[in-house]
Amino acid sequence: MARPSSSLSQGLALLMVLLAASTSAIDISRLPGHRHYTKRSGESDVKLKGPYLLYLLSSPHNMHAAERECMAYEPFRCPGGTMCISIQYLCDGAPDCPDGYDENPRLCTAAKRPPVEETASFLQSLLASHGPNYLEKLFGTKARNALKPLGGVEKVAIALSESQTIDDFGDTLHLLRSDVEHLRSVFMAVENGDIGMLKSLGIKDSELGDVKFFLEKLVNTGFLD
Repeated sequence: MARPSSSLSQGLALLMVLLAASTSAIDISRLPGHRHYTKRSGESDVKLKGPYLLYLLSSPHNMHAAERECMAYEPFRCPGGTMCISIQYLCDGAPDCPDGYDENPRLCTAAKRPPVEETASFLQSLLASHGPNYLEKLFGTKARNALKPLGGVEKVAIALSESQTIDDFGDTLHLLRSDVEHLRSVFMAVENGDIGMLKSLGIKDSELGDVKFFLEKLVNTGFLD
């Protein structure tokens, strides 16, 4: 694997393009083995917030701090070692990290899905509009009390982001088989353009577009495969 020979400024520009195109949904800090940047003695306080790669781009100071461990054109640190790789080698079908972490199925699935924060906000908006037990109509009887029996809104949002298929999602949250099949029927109705299914669930006319758009994004990234 040859390293890019472009200047630092060109590398940063490429990194920005690659992030915008394919990695905005990766919350790498949630995946196993991820190592955050550690503040060294004498450095100003740096706190990691949100996806690691977006953190690196949030200010020049953050990027300079991270460069002490990984070069700007190879900002992704493989867990458990000192190897760094370029963003273009994430989820490209060929392992580059010693343990193959850059091809981790959960990381690669999350890269294609809406960001966890966006999914959590969407679920919260439905709960705020319809009440704390509304999501039973999507996820089944365990989804009462603002999803607390399932671990809360954030845990459900993470599962939607990282689960490759609807069956994986059901297994992760220990949903009843009947609830998984009901959820599948909702997604299939949306895939087939059946808005009547969403209306039967009590989705308001003003919400139909957003709900349909969100569900379609999951369908288009293999959730029903």
